[in-house]
Amino acid sequence: MQDSPSPKSVRPAGRPATIDPEAVAAVALRLFVQRGYEAVSMDDVASAAGIGRKSLYRYFPSKATLVWGGFEAAVAASHQSLSVRNGALGATGVLDVLYAAVQAAARSLPDLAVTRGRLRLIAEHAELGAYSVSKLSGQQQAIEVFLCAAGLGDEDAFYVSAAFSAALFAGWLRWAQGSDPDPLPHLLRALAVLRIPGQ
Repeated sequence: MQDSPSPKSVRPAGRPATIDPEAVAAVALRLFVQRGYEAVSMDDVASAAGIGRKSLYRYFPSKATLVWGGFEAAVAASHQSLSVRNGALGATGVLDVLYAAVQAAARSLPDLAVTRGRLRLIAEHAELGAYSVSKLSGQQQAIEVFLCAAGLGDEDAFYVSAAFSAALFAGWLRWAQGSDPDPLPHLLRALAVLRIPGQ
């Protein structure tokens, strides 16, 4: 993973410091790779990022959130894509809508190198991997709601959404372990194993 610049921390007279959370996370990820996740403290991150401890905790309450903190934009983009396309299902298959949501999520990520670093840490540390259930539950529920609206029964929607979330996360992890700059072929390949009942 490439070294990332220090976060923006400009303090003109009379104004509070501005903090770029993605830049702070990039500094933390670099430290985790260099020293090992367990060896780096939140104080180490604050010092390396050039910000105060309180400021760091305002954005990231734990080391785990430094790693998992970059995925909200992707989830929001996916949800937006699903809600926009939900009304056009007559001309579009359910899987096509899900694929479009995945593409929107991947395009929303500001720095794929940082995303790759995050995913590698998640794959390597059980403590971080344990967060996946709670972090992915919102996405799984959104898929389930979409599938029900698309006409699937409750049971089918539940199982398909669970399979979708698991396959998608596996695709992200598989991409992160390699060097391909584009995650989409891996994500779409992972989702190609899905089948929609009745289609």
